[in-house]
Amino acid sequence: MNFKLIAIILFSGMLALTSCSTVKKGTADQPRKLTQKEALNEADLFAKGVIQKEAGNTEQALDFFTKALEIDPNDPAALFEKAKLLSAYGQIPEAYQLAKKAVMLDGNNRWYKAAYGKIAQQDGKYDEYVQAYEELVKQYPDDLNFLNELAYAYVFTGDYQKAAREYDKIEEQVGITEPLTLQKVQVYTQLGDYQSGVKEYEKLINTSPQNTRYYALLAEYCAKNKMDDKAVWAYQQIEKINPDDPYVHISLADYYRKRNNIQKSFEELKLGMANKKLDLQTKIKLLSTYYSGSLNEVQKKQALELSQILIKVHPDEPMAKTLYASLLYQNEEYKQARKLTAEILTQDSLNYAVWEQLLFCDMYLNNYKNLAHESDNVIDLFPNQPLPYLMNGIAYYQLKKYQKAANSLETGKDFVAGNQQLLEEFYNYLGEIYYQMKNYDACYSAYDKVLSINPENSIVLNNYAYYLSLQKINLTKAEQMARHAVNLDPKNVNNIDTYAWVLYQQGNYEQALKWQDEALKNGGDTNGTVLEHYGKILEKLGRADEAKAYFKKAKKYKK
Repeated sequence: MNFKLIAIILFSGMLALTSCSTVKKGTADQPRKLTQKEALNEADLFAKGVIQKEAGNTEQALDFFTKALEIDPNDPAALFEKAKLLSAYGQIPEAYQLAKKAVMLDGNNRWYKAAYGKIAQQDGKYDEYVQAYEELVKQYPDDLNFLNELAYAYVFTGDYQKAAREYDKIEEQVGITEPLTLQKVQVYTQLGDYQSGVKEYEKLINTSPQNTRYYALLAEYCAKNKMDDKAVWAYQQIEKINPDDPYVHISLADYYRKRNNIQKSFEELKLGMANKKLDLQTKIKLLSTYYSGSLNEVQKKQALELSQILIKVHPDEPMAKTLYASLLYQNEEYKQARKLTAEILTQDSLNYAVWEQLLFCDMYLNNYKNLAHESDNVIDLFPNQPLPYLMNGIAYYQLKKYQKAANSLETGKDFVAGNQQLLEEFYNYLGEIYYQMKNYDACYSAYDKVLSINPENSIVLNNYAYYLSLQKINLTKAEQMARHAVNLDPKNVNNIDTYAWVLYQQGNYEQALKWQDEALKNGGDTNGTVLEHYGKILEKLGRADEAKAYFKKAKKYKK
């Protein structure tokens, strides 16, 4: 007995009885009847294709299905399987033709029709997609998969009225659920029927009246669609059910903010910040959302008040104090900010960002002794951070301890990486410090490095030119730099005075007087140095009496 032949026949028979993945059926619409050998070969190839597909070897499976169809081009099962594989490979037009032919050969097979519908959608044939699933739902009205797909097909094609009807049928079978409610609400929203959307949420609430999430969904929907009274009512229900709900006041704050009721929004935000059940990190994120960018005075006060609430509610959280200190700093309340920042550092001494804020507070308070001391500490803790060295250099420069200042700056500049603006500041202060130390070569070298980084630095251009003029060296270079500084900042009295003084040192007294007149017009008439320079220029021009008057006036403002 030929057992292999029997096995193939039995396997083919089993395939004919399977459902979605491997249905096989003969047809009457064949151009010719297959010989027994052809039928067995085709069945064998089909079976091997199914086995390879189940094993995940899709390329081999596709090859077997193709060979099976070469023997019998009208085998709907082989057409169906090949269509699915081609669809997965993105070969949609060919897949569509095969799926459509499978349905024409066996229109009663639900799986062929379902695959045909989906592939028709992929191929942009939306009418056929919808029609396929309408027929499937008509044949199998209780099949939820087909119902869901038809509802989606209506949504996909913009037929929202029919989509709503199908979702109602689904609801009859499965009952009211949150996912289904959300789908129905989306459909009604597309139809502009917001009242029906509200009714769907109300139905959901009735299934579980103590579930605050459902009220939140209703509130958000009503707020978004300008049904204000209903939105507020829903938020109030949440508060009644759970007075400690951590999000209800936050939601109300956002609701009132979007309606430009700033005071009401602030009051709700305060209640939300005072809620112990809402975690600190979420509160800080919310504050950064509400209070960021350029704030007016009212917003600054509100932000400070809210951050004070956080400190009261979370007294052991350094993050709450850090936020408050940061807001004080942003509000230029440096004295209070410094006090709180120093307190934070007693609990978290390795927080570099907080140290940095402390140093800036010292600098803005002009407390250079503290700045020197604290920056010494920060350098010990974070020896590779460049900014503390800059702060240290500035502090010792202001305290006239020039060698210490220079040492810090020379060390710190080597830690600057990828920040040309910061490096520019290092060389700027080095130039000033070396000038005070009378190390003029080092001063001018530092200034040259500043200008190589930023040729438009008008302060350094001015200072560099002025120092050269005082030494009466490189006056041509000094004149060029001073003129450039004036061009960059034409109303700056210091720049104009320096330019005039360089011209004076060059012996160009008429031009010097002209520019010194400009300096007087731009505020120099109360500046002792400008007035003294004016007198000296007049003196060189032989106007001695006028010069004496300006010297006298200069002494008055130099006191």
